[in-house]
Amino acid sequence: MSASYLIDQPRSIVFSRAWGILTDDELRWHAETLQADARFDPGFRQAADFRDVVEMRVTPEGVRSLAHVNPFRRDSRRAIIVPTDLTFGFVRMFEALTQSDPEQFRVFRLMGPAFEWVGLDPAMPWPVEEPNATIGASQ
Repeated sequence: MSASYLIDQPRSIVFSRAWGILTDDELRWHAETLQADARFDPGFRQAADFRDVVEMRVTPEGVRSLAHVNPFRRDSRRAIIVPTDLTFGFVRMFEALTQSDPEQFRVFRLMGPAFEWVGLDPAMPWPVEEPNATIGASQ
């Protein structure tokens, strides 16, 4: 699996992305690395793109562990873009475990509506800037 994030400080948003095989270890890497990044603010919004994940190797234990290291505040507006029902289910489990504000945490199938919901232009493409951190192969 590979994952990356880009912190857009002027817009107060984190663009997170995963592709390939999604595992517990990479999800935890993302949370811990993001939290340690001096540019990160726990109140930032997030757009997370999992559309290119081809296989889920995430466990319920991994989701629980991730919930404990969640770097975002409960009231941070977060849009998660998922490709499958299985991914949707794990994201909803994560939402419940983090006790995220249901008015601030949503799961989407398409990027445009997700971007619009977090206050971005729905026609905007995914950022092309170099990510702040990447694990695994780049894409």
